[in-house]
Amino acid sequence: MTPVIVFFILEKNIMPALGLMIIASITDMLDGLVARYYNMRTTVGSYLDPLADKLMLIAVFVSLFIVDHVPLYLFLAVIFRDIVIVIGAITYELMTHSLKMEPTYISKATTLAQMIYVVVVLVSMITSLHALWLHAIAWLTFALTCTSGIHYLVSWTQKAIRNEQKEHD
Repeated sequence: MTPVIVFFILEKNIMPALGLMIIASITDMLDGLVARYYNMRTTVGSYLDPLADKLMLIAVFVSLFIVDHVPLYLFLAVIFRDIVIVIGAITYELMTHSLKMEPTYISKATTLAQMIYVVVVLVSMITSLHALWLHAIAWLTFALTCTSGIHYLVSWTQKAIRNEQKEHD
């Protein structure tokens, strides 16, 4: 759905973009719950699901930034965090050959906050929301995004150091 959502945002045809974003967000949450509930988690799914989330959110944030509906500080935080995560994951795998995709609660909360922020921005493009709500959600999303990025950096660095120490023991 990502290319279609991006197309509608860039064309400023917000209602379909909003509907598809809500559907994409809900189905993203449901597929994870169903996989856990029925114990249907797979290694491929553990890599593809977060990658799909990142691609969707980056594309949507870029689109909303282009049409001037995302503040620069939040846009940069979202993009930088995802670049850090991707480079960190690749580096960790190259160093340890033991990368396991295990999303943390802060990471899940960040993805949820980013999805909610996008939905709220799209709603604000259709109706008039009080700017205070939009700013509050933007800053909350910014704080979670930065915290999550730092958490990934610290935890992967610690894991890499422990792995390196095990190899030398």
